[in-house]
Amino acid sequence: MKVGLVESNGVSTVLLQAGSDRIDFSKAYQAYRLVVENLATEPVRAVGELLRAGTMTVTFFAKVLTFLDKHALRERYRLPEPTGYLLPFRPGKVICLGRNYAAHAAETGAKIPEEPVIFSKSPDSCIGDGEPILTRESYGRVDYEAELAFVVGRRARYVAEDEAADYIAGYTIFNDVTARGIQQADIGQGLPWFRSKSIDTFGPMGPVIALPDEMPWPVEVDIELRVNGVVRQQSNTSKFLFTIPNVLSYITRFMTLEPGDVVSTGTPDGISAIAPGDMIEITIPQIGVLKNPVAPSRARTLR
Repeated sequence: MKVGLVESNGVSTVLLQAGSDRIDFSKAYQAYRLVVENLATEPVRAVGELLRAGTMTVTFFAKVLTFLDKHALRERYRLPEPTGYLLPFRPGKVICLGRNYAAHAAETGAKIPEEPVIFSKSPDSCIGDGEPILTRESYGRVDYEAELAFVVGRRARYVAEDEAADYIAGYTIFNDVTARGIQQADIGQGLPWFRSKSIDTFGPMGPVIALPDEMPWPVEVDIELRVNGVVRQQSNTSKFLFTIPNVLSYITRFMTLEPGDVVSTGTPDGISAIAPGDMIEITIPQIGVLKNPVAPSRARTLR
């Protein structure tokens, strides 16, 4: 199953994809709550609501689908194929990994780390499928970074590696766009990476969230990035230096992760600069394709 956010009849709608079926889950869930739970509610309009309620699970979605079939309602709540997806949800925290592929560490001239290298990125940098990555000359070189990310589904603190799967609501594609010139300048001054990573629009995410039933465990999936149709990054997450259970356990030694937090697991080798006019496409077959054009920022420059 996959979950996304689309616009339907002028309002945001949670879409549940189950096989070839696309269900208006906003209205289906409303009907379920009225009939099964005897609660009259407004349709759920945000994936974040499901995450916070703890209902972003394969088991719960299957329960609602069973309800629809029992009452012959599946056809009523079918949606046409969407022309585009909105940002699935605004993360609470965005935690990223650096140098999680040996080949990427090598291409940047960095040492292979002995433990996960983590940093944060502003949630306000996140944009959805089809939205433009906005750049300007003052940023210097700007790079793409194709990544697999996982979405936290339960409050996580001191999680053991063998329990990691229980805390993951799903997986999505993340593009950790980086102002490389700014990053290098900050590193030279002993400053963190936050500024270069957190520029508005520098966190494309989506197009959907693939639930765990769509993903192998351990998670070893192909990842590919194309610029204007040309392959620039191509790898498999089996090449991680630190696996998802390693990473989740490590992070939760130091901070609590909450439902709706996103952890992006690092990029493979093949990074290079992007420019206005480019089209960036990242593919992970079990999730889909995240597409974002690059455009010049029209924001006013302060002096």
